Amino acid sequence: MIAAKRPFRVVESLCATGKESEAKKEDRLIVTDDFAAVIDGATSSGPIGGRAGGIVAAEAVEQTIKDLPSDATVRDFVDRATANIAQAIGHWPDETIMRPSAVAAVWSRARGEVWRVGDCHVRIDRQEYSGGKEIDRIGYEFRCAVIRARLRLGMTSLEAERRVPTLEQPFRPLVLAQHAFLNLDSDDPLAYGALAGTFVPDRFIEVFGATDAREVVLASDGFLSPSPSLAEGLAEIARVRENDPLMVDLVMGSRPFVPGRDYFDDTTYLRIEID
Repeated sequence: MIAAKRPFRVVESLCATGKESEAKKEDRLIVTDDFAAVIDGATSSGPIGGRAGGIVAAEAVEQTIKDLPSDATVRDFVDRATANIAQAIGHWPDETIMRPSAVAAVWSRARGEVWRVGDCHVRIDRQEYSGGKEIDRIGYEFRCAVIRARLRLGMTSLEAERRVPTLEQPFRPLVLAQHAFLNLDSDDPLAYGALAGTFVPDRFIEVFGATDAREVVLASDGFLSPSPSLAEGLAEIARVRENDPLMVDLVMGSRPFVPGRDYFDDTTYLRIEID
């Protein structure tokens, strides 16, 4: 159903990275007259023509939103994004390597809805919809257990672990194979959805009503939750950075904070106010 187009404004936003350069950032933030979105390209994606697969996928989703008709449905968005990623990828010769993929949270002004595919965070007024998936929970718990055990035995140090790249974390074997469950239309608890150039089953597409919402927050998983404000979200990150830089005690994280960097991942936040 088409809702009345209510005026809105961006209250605050951030699109930053914990990587060594902005050129490697796989998050995208986009606001048009009809949509607002946070997009997170997958770091574990295979490369395309020398470019990171997560960047290729995120750019394809970003262009989809720019071209999307104002009255598009969530299925229109997902199918168009899927087609654009498939075109960007072309022939994928080795299905044992993860296709470029991205996740996204999108606010539709005309529909009065928030759409989500994947693990971005969403907040609508006071209601939080934190992102996450079971296969990540398993991998992160295993990572934390391995690192904590190695620290207790003196097999590693905090300083050494802070320099281990994301794709060399203890969960590496799972990350390299987890796309076996990507867009798998099954009740397998490890199945998950993402925009990857393959059909996304309805079970992985979430729609949250926001017809009467006064405020919407969208955030990538570089934030720990869909905080009510950017300051609160950054304070939450800073608390973990200072007290648990490996992200193995206060939280179960995917990677450590690299020394000298404010963020552990690409970190994107958008808060909009709707009149």
